[in-house]
Amino acid sequence: MERSIEYPLTGVRRQQWIRQAEPVAVDTGGPKTAFKLLILFLLVLYSNVSVIFKLDAFRPALLIAVAALTMMVIELGQLRQSFKLMWPQSAMVLAFFGACIISTPTAFWVGHAVDQTIDVGKIVLVYILLENVITSEDRLRKVLFTLVIGGIFPAVGTIDHYKEGILVEHSRAAWRGIFGNPNEVAYALIILVPIALTLASKSGWFVRVGLWLILAVYMLAIFLTFSRGGLLALFAVVALMGWKQKSALIRIGLAAGMVGGLVVIAMFWTRSSGGFSNIKQDGSVQERMVTLEAGMRMFLRNPLLGVGPGDSSVAYALYAGRDADCGCHDQLVVHNAYIQALAEVGILGSVPFLLFIFVSLYQAWKLGSGPLGPYATALELAMWGLVLCFISGGFIYTWWPYILVGVIAATRRISDSMPAEGAHAV
Repeated sequence: MERSIEYPLTGVRRQQWIRQAEPVAVDTGGPKTAFKLLILFLLVLYSNVSVIFKLDAFRPALLIAVAALTMMVIELGQLRQSFKLMWPQSAMVLAFFGACIISTPTAFWVGHAVDQTIDVGKIVLVYILLENVITSEDRLRKVLFTLVIGGIFPAVGTIDHYKEGILVEHSRAAWRGIFGNPNEVAYALIILVPIALTLASKSGWFVRVGLWLILAVYMLAIFLTFSRGGLLALFAVVALMGWKQKSALIRIGLAAGMVGGLVVIAMFWTRSSGGFSNIKQDGSVQERMVTLEAGMRMFLRNPLLGVGPGDSSVAYALYAGRDADCGCHDQLVVHNAYIQALAEVGILGSVPFLLFIFVSLYQAWKLGSGPLGPYATALELAMWGLVLCFISGGFIYTWWPYILVGVIAATRRISDSMPAEGAHAV
């Protein structure tokens, strides 16, 4: 479980003239152009360039990802380096992708399942890219900074839409494209909060102030989504962050922030469908409960392969039955990622998906005591945010689980390559 699988790209290896008895230092090499294209891809993904400038026909994010993968293969060959897949994450994500492929022919709506499976394939390729081009602590830090900077786009876009009155359900703010759903905006920003805080703690004052300003923008955007699940996940992540801190001053500061947040929520948090009071009479909550019941019916009737990738929404009307009379929409995705996986890809896909997520969470926790401890702890907390957001949203086909796990796998490889004396306390 602690070893990676290596696939040499060339049949000829350079002869090693120097015997290395001790663990080697962090590899600062690796594909350079592919890494730069990865950074560009992440920025394009977050910034919604294709939606804003109506470039959907050109698929800029996909073109950049393909170029990055092509350069990765070329550069690994030039450097005579191995193509690596980290165990068990890589095997699990490929197994999940395989389950999507196998379940497609028997899907509720084959055409829709094909489209979703193709999207999963794109995500898997980018995951493999992350594993193979993040080869040093410096590159890891750059990727984390890129994620935090990228989060500014949906955060500012969400705030702007709220200001302009462009709302979902008459009261909730979101942005465009992959950030067009308020819950997905909240979820995408929550997982960046611990990463931004860790980067701030390891930066100079000028950068630290900038990161704190970014965090303030994140918090406002999350608030304006009026996502109940997102808000609960955010408080849980902040509480975990405080629990892990050794500094009493930081703990007090985080506790004060949580108390202040609760006061603000009590005074100003509201949405057209209701807040945290009268949840039993809340139509939105009732919708979610119906999707969970429908999702379990889908799984029980199709336990091995499910109803097909992405098809829980189109199968919803059939499996919701009389419960659909609650005033719900005709098509709804299961509002729980764990049940969504069971419903759409059955046992064959949900087991590798869950292992992919929870093994990575465990590894991030374990890496917290290693040489890259602060970064690993930030990724662990981000994973906790993801795991908690999964409870109230169907997010198994979004980019963020695979990006986070790809970064964790790369962090583990970098940490393993560092000499023992390079380790430092968290």
